[in-house]
Amino acid sequence: MVFQRPNEIKALEFCCDIVKPEFSGIVYHANYLRFMERGRTNHLRLMGAEQNALFEEAQEETGGFAFVVRSMTLDFLKPARMDDMLDVVTWPIAVKGASIMLAQEVKRGDDVLVKAQVRVAFVSQGRAQPIPKSIRALMKADLA
Repeated sequence: MVFQRPNEIKALEFCCDIVKPEFSGIVYHANYLRFMERGRTNHLRLMGAEQNALFEEAQEETGGFAFVVRSMTLDFLKPARMDDMLDVVTWPIAVKGASIMLAQEVKRGDDVLVKAQVRVAFVSQGRAQPIPKSIRALMKADLA
């Protein structure tokens, strides 16, 4: 089962045997980056908006765009093991100009295994650009 509703802080759930753990059976630290990438990818997709329409609108406003990770702070609290069912929870902290700050947690049940803060930059034509209105509205950035 894979789902995520970021505004409700629901999780993207998956079994961690999708990537090979270390010989010890403990998930290698770099694999958490893949788990969190999947959570960020689903963050926009599952907020209840039609993703194709959203990106067509953003493409008209700012052509040739992408989101790229600008910085990341990770805190490894507990290890995951092969066959654990993990949840990735993603929610926005702030949307400013050309970047979005997200919080993420990788959890096993109620146990938080990894905490992260991720700054994602909006880039168009090789340079940071203001986030288009359609995406800001989706992230509820203009409500404050």
